[in-house]
Formats: sequence, structure tokens, C-alpha cells
Amino acid sequence: MGLIQTESPYFQPNPAPPTPFSVNSSFEDPVFTSDLTSAWGLKVVSSSDIIVFGAGLYSFFSNYDQACITPATCQSQILDVDASSSISIYSLSTVATTFQLSVNGVGIVNQNQNINGFASTLTAWSPT
Repeated sequence: MGLIQTESPYFQPNPAPPTPFSVNSSFEDPVFTSDLTSAWGLKVVSSSDIIVFGAGLYSFFSNYDQACITPATCQSQILDVDASSSISIYSLSTVATTFQLSVNGVGIVNQNQNINGFASTLTAWSPT
């Protein structure tokens, strides 16, 4: 995947995902736990040989309010990879998201380690 970009729904976390949609297991829609209150920008499941080269995953609002941008708390997590997938990520930029990268729903890369102007940028990551 090259040069992907997405923004989380501005209204979240009220209502929380999957609202206004419903989960359809035939499409393998993600199930959201009560502590996950915003949509995933990217979720990688049971995948192999994935390369992400240039990604901008942004969260600019929390309940249509932007007070969360400076403390980077508009969203807790935005990209999730399951532990069985093989993936390499290059140049991941996020805005106002506490954890840039999660594995199995657990945040592992905090944005505060990668602040690069307005965005936080993770240069490279792979699970091995």
C-alpha cells in the first residue's frame, strides 16, 4: 500500500464504533471492545508480505471538538496489526493519536517518541 490516507469520523467517540453501522461477520468486520472508542485507520489481520510505504492516519476531532489535538488524545490507537501478520511499515504519520501502532489491540508505539512538527512520524517498523 502506498501513500494511504484516512481520517477518523469527527463525531467519535460519541457514538462509538461501529455506529452508525453494524458489524457484519461475513466481511470479518472488527469487533470493538468498550475501551476502543474510535475507528481503526488501518487494521491488518491474517496477512502476509504487506508493505505500507507512506501512510497518513489522522484524528482531528473528538466529538467534533479539536481540544484533543495538542495533547494528542483525539484517539487512543489508529493502526492495529495482529501478531500473525507479516508487515513492514515505512513513514507512518499520525495526528492526535496516542498510540501510532498497536499489535493485537495493545498500543506499542507512542506518538510522543516520534513528534515531527504537526504530525508524529514513525520512520520504519516491522514485527521482526
